[in-house]
Amino acid sequence: MKKQRWTLFAVCTSLFLISLFYRASNAIIAPDLSRDLNLEPHDLGLLGAAFFYAFALIQLPLGPILDRVGAKTTMLFLNVIAVCGTLIFAGTASLTGGVMGRALLGVGMAANFMGTLKLLTYWFEPRKFASLSGLVLALGTLGSLAATTPLALLVQSLGWRGSFYALAGLNFLLIICLFLFVQDRPSGKQTPIQRSPDQEPSLPLTVTIKRLFSSWSFWAISFSIFLRYGSFASIQALWAGPFLIEYLGLSHVTAGNLLLMISIAFILGSPTGGMLSDRVFRSRKRIVILASCITAVAVFVLSKWQGTFYLPWLGALFFVLGFFASFNQVSYAHIKELMPEEMSGTAMAGINFFTMLGAGVFIHGLGGVIKQISGDLTQNGQAYSAAFLICSVALFVSAGLYLTTRDSTREKRTIF
Repeated sequence: MKKQRWTLFAVCTSLFLISLFYRASNAIIAPDLSRDLNLEPHDLGLLGAAFFYAFALIQLPLGPILDRVGAKTTMLFLNVIAVCGTLIFAGTASLTGGVMGRALLGVGMAANFMGTLKLLTYWFEPRKFASLSGLVLALGTLGSLAATTPLALLVQSLGWRGSFYALAGLNFLLIICLFLFVQDRPSGKQTPIQRSPDQEPSLPLTVTIKRLFSSWSFWAISFSIFLRYGSFASIQALWAGPFLIEYLGLSHVTAGNLLLMISIAFILGSPTGGMLSDRVFRSRKRIVILASCITAVAVFVLSKWQGTFYLPWLGALFFVLGFFASFNQVSYAHIKELMPEEMSGTAMAGINFFTMLGAGVFIHGLGGVIKQISGDLTQNGQAYSAAFLICSVALFVSAGLYLTTRDSTREKRTIF
């Protein structure tokens, strides 16, 4: 059983890795997309946001589907859609085709993280959940890392279209591995929570939704992560690329190297956040608030950045941004612990809806801000400064919202 659970972990984490690659890939290829598809900033924002909008909408039915149909079947079906979306995106000659391909990618990747977390609840002990979910994020973030310098080098060799055709093939191979090596629960044995699968109660959907929506902590966590991840994703997944390449005038590879710092930091920060939450702070709430404030300061400094001097310091700033933004994953353990276990999939997918919706809204909305101020991607840095300042303010607001949540690791409500 031990070997089987780690094989499952490897396959599912690889699928999540591809999801994070797709999320972040537009940052490096944004100038190519703008040129080849004749896109203005708000068009580019829509193209980048399409993935997240579709991803978010699927979260609404995804939780109940995961709880009732199972993670494996759901992930298999959706990843086939993702392969189709990749092929459409790689072959498109227009904004319409690009949006359609990216939207199908968003649908297809929608269950790779939530499905993995659902599987972890049956294959591993509950006390390890926050640390394991952090490890999933850390390893999955290799996908974001691959979407920086490695993608820049791959695009130089194959072009952005050829690179995505290759990704479609890799995604298909992982679908085969998921079919062959993963099952929803251990066969013939008790789950790590020491309860047979057929003994697990299933709450009616109406009861599940009512309980979730009547919790203030659910709404506070959801709106907070909407602001936190929306701000982070708008920088990492799109607008940092044009900022570095078009405004600062850096090469694709140099920009990729700087963006690499975000991904490396995210890899290191994800398990660190989980372990600090589990073992040091013994609190979900405190660690999220602290990380939000530090990230807000880092983005504020970025909003004031001018010129190409001190690039190592800019790399260090991106590192801080990625490291503390990765602590977002603690919110999934937080909401899971506040809700009954039989509705864990619905609860986690509920806040994931706001996570992905935040990314779509911020990426798309900041495209409109940049278009309004500068008109295109090559003007002065005032537009990028305004966009990043909006993100900084949103992060401070998110920390304030999180102050109002109930800490799942404490017996009574606290202020901090």
